[in-house]
Amino acid sequence: MSQYIDSYGVESLHGRGIPFATGVKLANPELTVISLSGDGDSYGIGIGHVIHAARRNIPLLHITCDNQNYALTTGQASVTTPEGKETKTTPEGNFLPPLDPVKMLETMGCGFATQVQDKDLPTLKETIKTALQHQGFSHINVNQSCPTWRKR
Repeated sequence: MSQYIDSYGVESLHGRGIPFATGVKLANPELTVISLSGDGDSYGIGIGHVIHAARRNIPLLHITCDNQNYALTTGQASVTTPEGKETKTTPEGNFLPPLDPVKMLETMGCGFATQVQDKDLPTLKETIKTALQHQGFSHINVNQSCPTWRKR
């Protein structure tokens, strides 16, 4: 994403975007800090970071691009894959219920947690603006299309 917007950007380790963003915010509290990752980063390997950033109310915006699969590794099931969905790792259909990230973060005390569809650009734009004005941790789960691996 950092290649497409006029800002400073860092590509950190998989699942470690929020700790990096937290460090940036602590080093310079005046900065507007946005962390962006996929569902595997946010709700798989980095779920503890998301939960504790919400609990601590760290003043940054975290956006998750949730395509409900691990697309970079050819479409395996992720924690948000719908139940019954066939993927490379669940050819008989995913038997686990999907995680609801908005409910999870609300439970953790997140004051701004919402979901937006990727193709609804006007709503996404307004939601990002609103999230950036929120005083504390804010989270947007972007329900993202995946034309390659989310076909079945």
